[in-house]
Amino acid sequence: MSSPSFTRSPLFGMALVGFGAIGFGIMPLFIRMAYEEGQSPLSLLVWRFAIAAACCLPFLPAILKNRRDFVFAFLAGAAYMSSMLFYFIALQYLTVALTVLILFTYPLFTILLGWLAFGEKLTRANLIAAALVFIAAALILSPDAVAGAPLLPVLLCFIPPAAYSLFIHVAARRLSSIIVPVRLGGVFIGGFLAMLGLCLAWEGGVTIPTSFKAWGAAAALAILSTFGALGLLLLGAPIAGPERSAIAGAGELITSLLVGLLAFSEQISWPMAAGAGLILLAIVVSARASPEPQKT
Repeated sequence: MSSPSFTRSPLFGMALVGFGAIGFGIMPLFIRMAYEEGQSPLSLLVWRFAIAAACCLPFLPAILKNRRDFVFAFLAGAAYMSSMLFYFIALQYLTVALTVLILFTYPLFTILLGWLAFGEKLTRANLIAAALVFIAAALILSPDAVAGAPLLPVLLCFIPPAAYSLFIHVAARRLSSIIVPVRLGGVFIGGFLAMLGLCLAWEGGVTIPTSFKAWGAAAALAILSTFGALGLLLLGAPIAGPERSAIAGAGELITSLLVGLLAFSEQISWPMAAGAGLILLAIVVSARASPEPQKT
């Protein structure tokens, strides 16, 4: 049995964040499995958040006790999770590597948004990180890397990282003060109702999975890559601190690239590999500029 001091150690926090990152990283595997069984992106997102929201039922007393916090988390979740529709659509047309590498341009958006919208100072470390991500994006979108990829899905794939950067700033300023059960419940229920509304308006109804494989993919996506992954991240990040969390969280990118390579035999071109390396370096550089939490 682990001691209390170990469960409060930064390495334990990094482990939690790292396992959460792996959960996020294997998400393309479950998405592609569900697509093979006839699920549409919108219907799959409905089931993803419906199952994740159902996992939050034990948190109902805490949610009812903190209704104002829940409403804020609900609105933030509905707004951000709606943007993930474009990520799910992109995985229908683009390789896993290209889709995930575009998603990981979010540090550039986060730095620019913090400067332009929230008045944050541009530090030398942040400028270096932004430059690295910008160069990485140029490599990822080079003719060799995107040869044969349809233009519209590539452009739409930049919406999730832009939305995620806004979500990061909102989370840092408001969501971080909300207890984890209420945060999870609000985000997932908000995502579920937003996706349900879009699905009913766009497709006229939700496609029910018709095979064990389809249900298994939806359940794994919801439990492992949504509820479990985000829960581990929220639990581990305060223990590990911002720098260690960012480094451990970069495991999502590596995991997703391995999923594309091993599960779908997708080749990673040298511009993509170089872009991935620059993004990982940018995450480390940016994280090292973040203050470590005070020891208590």
